[in-house]
Amino acid sequence: MSINSTRRQFLSRGSILLGSGLVAGALPEAGAATSKGPGDFIVVEGHRDIWEQSGRTRLKDPEQHWPLANYIVPRLIESGVSVVIMPAGGDSLEERDEQEELLEGSMRVLDLILSDIARAGDKSSIIRTKADVPSKPNSGKVQFFLDLEGGGSIQTNAPEPGFPAERSLALLRQFFRLGVRGMQLTHNGRNQLGDGRGIDKTGSRLTPFGVSVIQEMNRLGMMVGVSHLSANGVFHAADVSKQPIVSTHQNLERFVKSRPLVEIMDEEAKAIAQTGGIVGIRYIVNVTPYRLLADEIEYLAKLVGVEHIGIGWLGHDRANPSGREVEGHTTRTYTGVEAQTMREHWVDFIKMLSERGFTDEHLGLILGGNYARIWKQILPAT
Repeated sequence: MSINSTRRQFLSRGSILLGSGLVAGALPEAGAATSKGPGDFIVVEGHRDIWEQSGRTRLKDPEQHWPLANYIVPRLIESGVSVVIMPAGGDSLEERDEQEELLEGSMRVLDLILSDIARAGDKSSIIRTKADVPSKPNSGKVQFFLDLEGGGSIQTNAPEPGFPAERSLALLRQFFRLGVRGMQLTHNGRNQLGDGRGIDKTGSRLTPFGVSVIQEMNRLGMMVGVSHLSANGVFHAADVSKQPIVSTHQNLERFVKSRPLVEIMDEEAKAIAQTGGIVGIRYIVNVTPYRLLADEIEYLAKLVGVEHIGIGWLGHDRANPSGREVEGHTTRTYTGVEAQTMREHWVDFIKMLSERGFTDEHLGLILGGNYARIWKQILPAT
């Protein structure tokens, strides 16, 4: 999809939404807080790392070995979250649960997650098709949208000269068959698809294989993720993809200058929005207090419009205050966000946004409606 053509579509959508105040440049005015809470919206948590699963499965208590079913799912339900985008593997060692081999590590993590979701019974499920996308807030259950945090697991260790790129797309299709519906193209390093932000100075775009991967993801009905991808890679992905691309968990460079691996420029945010995509902001302990995240959302509303904003992550909670640490198995004392419950996170942040003038309609889009729109557009029908 060319940036020129999508810009026309972007502006066309803006003219339609002008009357509702949803268009880029239409900032809300401060007002009273909404009476609604997270359970009144389709709340999508844009990125939940597997740190807590890794921490609990290393403990001796057998109950801890089912972290989703026994600990995470109940807290998500209580918090009012409807859907979680969860990496089921990826390029970083953390997302492969410290397994050295890319494919094996990702497959092990995917098996861990699928087995744990199955154990939770009717309290959780995964999103595979358009029909699975919630049309109203979930009650008593939470759904998972599985992705990969980097495409290293689908690359070949020894590419064979003379064979087309499609030869390497078999692993992508296998992950799709197992329920994975999204993939970030890279993590911070380099893989056969492109360069991550950790080596952004190369100025490189996507590789021919990376282009083929996007085209196959479009065909299959998978969400193309560009978090951690180099800036030129983001622009290239926006030009190649015929469907919206998303950055599920990053912050704007103008607000967070100390973390170059998780920052994007205004130009990247606009390129993502011009595909119909989403920029998801994220909490970083000691770096992005909620007021700063709200500042970012206000700025993004002016830059690209609320129909292109999401929430990536609001931080660790009391039961999992840091990394692999879990309640009852840490000697440290936590305060602030890390001492709160998941529900308190969402209640506080929704209140903060509404006090800044975001209406319930705005909140519905930012909290998860934008993701629901994309999934209903791109996912397979059956």
